[in-house]
Amino acid sequence: MDIGISSSCFYPGNTEKAFEKACKLGAKTAEIFFNCSEEMQKPIISEIKEIKECYCVPIRTIHPYTSFAEPFMLFGGYERRTNEGIDFYKRYFEAAAYLGAEAVVIHGGKPIHQKDELNYFEVFARLCEEGNKFGVLPAHENVYMRAGSDVGFLKRLKHYLGDDFKLVLDIKQSRRCDVDEFELIRLFGKDIIQLHISDYDKSKDCIPPGEGKYDFKKLFEALKNNEYDKSALIELYAWSWENTSQIEKSVEYLEKIG
Repeated sequence: MDIGISSSCFYPGNTEKAFEKACKLGAKTAEIFFNCSEEMQKPIISEIKEIKECYCVPIRTIHPYTSFAEPFMLFGGYERRTNEGIDFYKRYFEAAAYLGAEAVVIHGGKPIHQKDELNYFEVFARLCEEGNKFGVLPAHENVYMRAGSDVGFLKRLKHYLGDDFKLVLDIKQSRRCDVDEFELIRLFGKDIIQLHISDYDKSKDCIPPGEGKYDFKKLFEALKNNEYDKSALIELYAWSWENTSQIEKSVEYLEKIG
């Protein structure tokens, strides 16, 4: 299991500098969280690629800065706006392909009634169609207060998309949704394309791995037993850590386990 770091851990530092910092802290893989359209264009994306090649750290996924707008932009039910949204997301697929990433993380829309899901599934299938043109797939994350927080929804989306279905499993989001991540692993193990990890204690639900009470050994064993052996990505908020040595120690701690 490769242990990686998301550039989002160092927000609001510039993305390319955040990625280089992750590399210097021992990341074996990474996720790039773009924070504006400029970062998907030269010269910034070229610098990100140079850093990747310099440190030999693969970028497996990228994360759109427009995730907050997806319920309105992609899944709001207004066809013209949806068309524009899909056209905009082609930029992410192109950027992902340029950096050698496998997937673009999608937070998705708000929870909806089951009878209204068909349009949602059709829009996601269109994203898959566009992503496939670049050799990249959109991957739905299990985000709190979004449609992916519901296990039944994810099962139905998988049934609709078939082999195009990919899941980004965030164990922090599982805690917030009160969903057992081990059930998600059992159901979707071979469909998981990225893993976001963090620890927790009695006062905070997001702290550096190894500083709380989460059983990462149990997690890694469950993932291995369910056909996932790609990467575990440390994804933290700026307020959830105080100095970079904590993240460096988290990488070392997880590598011993994974």
